[in-house]
Amino acid sequence: MASKRLPWHRGDGRGSEISRAKKGPLPVPAAGEPALPARAAGVDAPLHGAGRLGFVRRPGRDHWWEQLSPKVRDRMVARVGPVVEWWAYCHRTDEQRPYAVVLGERGLAECTPTTNDRGGPAQLITVVPFVPSSLRHAVVVQRAGRRPSGGPPLPGVDPPDRATGVVPLTERMRGFLGNLPPEAQSRLQWPFVNGDTLDRSDRYYVGSDDELDIWCYLAGRRWVTFVSGHGTGLSGPAHRASWRLVCRQAEVAVR
Repeated sequence: MASKRLPWHRGDGRGSEISRAKKGPLPVPAAGEPALPARAAGVDAPLHGAGRLGFVRRPGRDHWWEQLSPKVRDRMVARVGPVVEWWAYCHRTDEQRPYAVVLGERGLAECTPTTNDRGGPAQLITVVPFVPSSLRHAVVVQRAGRRPSGGPPLPGVDPPDRATGVVPLTERMRGFLGNLPPEAQSRLQWPFVNGDTLDRSDRYYVGSDDELDIWCYLAGRRWVTFVSGHGTGLSGPAHRASWRLVCRQAEVAVR
């Protein structure tokens, strides 16, 4: 039997990134999911420069999802409700063990490997519950255009006319966000320059230098923001890139 060829995964040296896996349908808003406003008042979010995204060869998210026991998978889904988006991969601290992130209509769940009282392998499920019916979405589309002249603002972005805040992200996360359209960066970070405190964040991406599928979340004490979608033409000049992303935001319930 011929050996199975593994997909390419994008990585930054931590063993926690991505693959040229078979792509599913592009993300779409859930039925009945209300839309986010076009532009919110307040302090502007920062825009980051694009960081380099590397490659490693590992199985894709379906493989790692199957490495979780059915009981663990069912518990995650039961706690966050109907699944909107998800990813799974090997954990950054142990390349043999899986972790997963699930965005549901009722919350965000993260499953990470740990050990039980007997020292055996176990999975810890952490859930950020949402205020009922608070999940909103905005579709961000960036189409390839002509090369700008004279250094005008990037396509689809108004010139900055307000103060810009700071979000305490890691250098790797800033570099990852810098590959996304400015509107997506702004929507992801907006709550955290306007009163919320960022608790944690994570991202996952699949593809090549020229084409990516991405998932990312930022979770705070008051809000969770999540973006997912597809980009092409990424290896050339910035104005030739095309993106279709869904940015989601939900209010965190009192815990």
